[in-house]
Amino acid sequence: LDAMKKIDYVPPQHFYLYPAPGPLVTLPEASGALSVTIFEEHAPFSSRPKAADFIKTYRERAAKANFPDTSVEVQAAASFTAWQILEGAVVATKSLDDKVLADWLKKNRVETIQGSLRFDGPSNYGDDLMRIKQVQNGKWQVVYPPEFAAPGAKMTAR
Repeated sequence: LDAMKKIDYVPPQHFYLYPAPGPLVTLPEASGALSVTIFEEHAPFSSRPKAADFIKTYRERAAKANFPDTSVEVQAAASFTAWQILEGAVVATKSLDDKVLADWLKKNRVETIQGSLRFDGPSNYGDDLMRIKQVQNGKWQVVYPPEFAAPGAKMTAR
């Protein structure tokens, strides 16, 4: 962004795969930046079981730790989801044996803050849960697909 600013160029669109969310969103040049996400702090994501509590707890702990940005981002959501997956399998099987857990996960869905996850596809992949988000008015907003978009958010271009 700095290099483009030096030559007075503003791209019509610019995309970042897994950026550090806090620093990028604060830059005026980042307006309209695109990225992907699996979870954001608005409905329908925040209406899933445990999501609101996760957001609240994360923000409180991030503030206490003096994080410059206390918003929940992709890595935090993915890490929490990993624990939900492990917990779901352990509780269902009453086992800590990795083969037992893996077998159960390949046959069952797990409800998480990302949604209902499954691992029965090729290479253990399930549904595509990636969404497109964009920096709008100084915050990341999901813009696509529309049913996951933040209230009033639509993809923009310069």
